[in-house]
Amino acid sequence: MLTRTAIYEGTVRDGREEEFFRRVRDELEPFWRRFPGVTAVRVQRLVSKDADARPIAMILEMDFPDQATLDACLASPIRPESHAATEAVMQMFEGRFYHLVSEGRTLPPSR
Repeated sequence: MLTRTAIYEGTVRDGREEEFFRRVRDELEPFWRRFPGVTAVRVQRLVSKDADARPIAMILEMDFPDQATLDACLASPIRPESHAATEAVMQMFEGRFYHLVSEGRTLPPSR
């Protein structure tokens, strides 16, 4: 499994946090859930961080079974639509977002 992670590094403009996250939920999440080949979507809003951590407002994770599926998703016609909607919502955000792709495994807790 591969996870494509978007890191939203920065801050939501003062007084616009609830509007920002409402628009993420209402306008962006439907796009993300429709991406071809995606097996899971996780949207994480930070609630706390270490004092010396970079300012991260949100983390988006999308899982794909393999690189070919991820590549097909990135080439799909829904991607430009999603990007345009993201740019509109990002008007309330001071910062940048960037993507990482990782391969991971889930470990059960030790007993």
